[in-house]
Amino acid sequence: MARFEYEAKSTHGARTANVVYAESAEAAVDVLHRDGYVVLSIREAKEGIKERLSGSRVLFGMPVSTGVVALFTKQLAAMFNAGLPVIRALYGLAREERNRAFSDALVRVATDIESGETLSNAMAKHGSVFSKVYVSMVRSGERSGTLGVILGHLVKYMNRTEAIKRKVKAAMTYPMFVVGFAVLATIVLMLRIVPLMANIYDSLGANLPGPTKMVIAVSHALGRHFWLLPVLLLALLIAHRALRRTPAGRLSLDSFKLRMPIFGAIIQKVVIAKYLRTLGVLVESGLPIIDALELAGETAGNEVVERASQDIARHVSRGAGLSLGFRAAGIFPEIVVQMITTGEETGRLGEMLTTVSDHYDDQVEASVEGLASLIEPLLIVMVGGLIALMLVAMFLPVFHLGGAIRQSM
Repeated sequence: MARFEYEAKSTHGARTANVVYAESAEAAVDVLHRDGYVVLSIREAKEGIKERLSGSRVLFGMPVSTGVVALFTKQLAAMFNAGLPVIRALYGLAREERNRAFSDALVRVATDIESGETLSNAMAKHGSVFSKVYVSMVRSGERSGTLGVILGHLVKYMNRTEAIKRKVKAAMTYPMFVVGFAVLATIVLMLRIVPLMANIYDSLGANLPGPTKMVIAVSHALGRHFWLLPVLLLALLIAHRALRRTPAGRLSLDSFKLRMPIFGAIIQKVVIAKYLRTLGVLVESGLPIIDALELAGETAGNEVVERASQDIARHVSRGAGLSLGFRAAGIFPEIVVQMITTGEETGRLGEMLTTVSDHYDDQVEASVEGLASLIEPLLIVMVGGLIALMLVAMFLPVFHLGGAIRQSM
């Protein structure tokens, strides 16, 4: 698929300059003509470094951001509901898209549809751009004839998920900055300042107090074995990735995350909220409950919840009620079971799942904000206290420096 730069006039006479992707210049002109443009000039564009780097994102498995996909979905829904053919909408959106990787994916989706593929099957070929949940919902919309409505559900789902993710990241940014600063300051003190002071005291033959000796000993040990720190970090990273590749390892790591002091409760709320929101939007899109349970479990991001979702699916497949399956799983709070019971009895399961996921999202926001407001002053006190203790320990001999100087004379 080549990239062509063009200048054209619209049906209203307005001039425009942009890019279009096609197999050849003739095919590019045909695409522009279908969109109602009169082509004034067109030429194949050479790729610069920026374009090659952008196009490599999908090649190396790096997903396009959720915000970009959500904006595309909103535009596609508006065009589809206005009666514009999907192929024409995809070509038009690809032409306007600034993200090269995403633009290429949209062009390939459009060409696959022209070759006889369905929209969902064409999107499924681009797993780094369109998630399993996204493809399943589009497929459900195609089968039920409610694609426009489903695309609207997708936009709300992605926007809400992205909003919660942004708030959690924003709340934890400052504490992480303080921790990073503390680590950096400690390393600088231990590797630069403490050895300098130790040499001065050694040249004076000062009798060092216990705290000073301890700090100097730690500094010397850190200086001699500093290379072990990156090796240890690399070993931990490799071990973590190796564990994540096995089901038993993922289960152990994810179970530990849910049981962590302080943070475990927040992580559990985040995972449950994401799982219930995904399940709710899949149910509302018309996906069979068994398929919805399995797919929501796969996208939960936690092995414990994924296995619980699989167990619930097996309960339901044997004829048990959904709420009974959730209660038997043993990891979902009672409010979740009660809301699902209400949804089953009223026939509004998808709505109830979305409501309870909103409840947990609100709890996550409140918990994260409260934790951040508590951690920030504690971290400042701890960092200040640590640095202060180190400095005091190193300057204790100064109070006896006069005696040390007289001893050396």
